[in-house]
Amino acid sequence: MGRLPQIILATFLSLVAVSARAGDPTTAECLSANEASLNARSQHRLRDARANLLKCAARSCPADVRDECTHGVNEINAALPKIVFDAKDAAGTDLVAVKVMMDGEVLADHLDGSALAVDPGPHTFSFETPGQPRAEKKLVIREGEKDRHERIVLGTAVATKPVGPGVGESMAPGTALTSSPSEPSEPPPSGLGGQRIVALVAAGVGVGGIGIGIGYGLYSRSKHESAMEVCPDPVCPAGTDGVERWNQAISAGNVSTAAFIVGAVGLAGGAALWFTASPESSGGATQVGLGPGTLQLRGRW
Repeated sequence: MGRLPQIILATFLSLVAVSARAGDPTTAECLSANEASLNARSQHRLRDARANLLKCAARSCPADVRDECTHGVNEINAALPKIVFDAKDAAGTDLVAVKVMMDGEVLADHLDGSALAVDPGPHTFSFETPGQPRAEKKLVIREGEKDRHERIVLGTAVATKPVGPGVGESMAPGTALTSSPSEPSEPPPSGLGGQRIVALVAAGVGVGGIGIGIGYGLYSRSKHESAMEVCPDPVCPAGTDGVERWNQAISAGNVSTAAFIVGAVGLAGGAALWFTASPESSGGATQVGLGPGTLQLRGRW
């Protein structure tokens, strides 16, 4: 081989070696990448930190820098969260052509079931697929999470309801007509109703009046018998004990009479209200009043 071909071959090999080393970082670039990884990690930007650590872990970097960066890559890989997004349409079909963005930056141009590395902290994820409106989801990602799955539904289901045959259409024999359940009707009013409640109140007042009338009637009879023993004549001399006993007997008799009248009116009114009340009557405004010998009932139904 002549000298000229040897020179050409040596020059070619030198160019190849230079080209191979052109992509390797310089010492200054290795130191800069190592420092950048420390800053990124302090800000919880683990993905940026990992990218810089891979750069300063190259064989062209100084040995001590390379070893430090290699160790840092292993730590970041253990701390870097990963999440799997399960994207489906409204019918439950898996979607692949989904672009995922995190805080406005593209995280993935499609989903294939693989885990995506994300930085820890709160993030807003958006999902886009052709023919469907964009979906968003806010998540808090925790450092070290590896098996987190999030279901994403894109689109909404179309509401359908079964209908019967239209005008001029017929159903095939044996076909059952289905329909959506109708709204539950309002239950019929239950209870006694306002008028019958008033009737019970009136009857209760009537029973109470009868009881009071009986009580005062017995008391009046007792005082009358006692007064007859002291003073048989109702017109007794003034200042005697008989006068007081006759007065008590007369007063108790008046109260008994009034109570019997109230009782009778209450029972009669209660019975009338009860038997004239319709089954549907309910509610209304009612007033019950008592007076000397009277029972007043006012109502609106």
